[in-house]
Amino acid sequence: MGKIIALKGKGSSGKTTTIKLLPEILIQNGYKQNHGKYQPYGADFKDIFIKQGIKVGITSSGDTYDLVKDRLDEFIQENCDICICACRTSDRKPLGTIAATQSFSGYTNEYIDKTYAQGEIQQKQANRADALTLFNKI
Repeated sequence: MGKIIALKGKGSSGKTTTIKLLPEILIQNGYKQNHGKYQPYGADFKDIFIKQGIKVGITSSGDTYDLVKDRLDEFIQENCDICICACRTSDRKPLGTIAATQSFSGYTNEYIDKTYAQGEIQQKQANRADALTLFNKI
């Protein structure tokens, strides 16, 4: 059984910035980038990392049902054990980003609430702490 971990927050809250910190954390902890799997999508990206046979797919796309579902579909086709993505705090319509994360049988869902802070330095610290929380859920 696989796991989908979603960083949940409102639009423009730093979800992408936080998820972009994960590749460095993974590499520092012995994960290897799966060569040729990195794909940029404007400000967003997707990538796959491996350690001891465990595949972790990461995407920062999290604004619409289609974006989240498509990226997670790609990770599942790649046999990722753990998928990390962003999603909105609440679905504004029936098929929103939360619904996308819940559309995969055989995968459990876990949501991490995005931390908000006042001030640039405090927000950078919150983003780093949230990235470490995501990592610790792997």
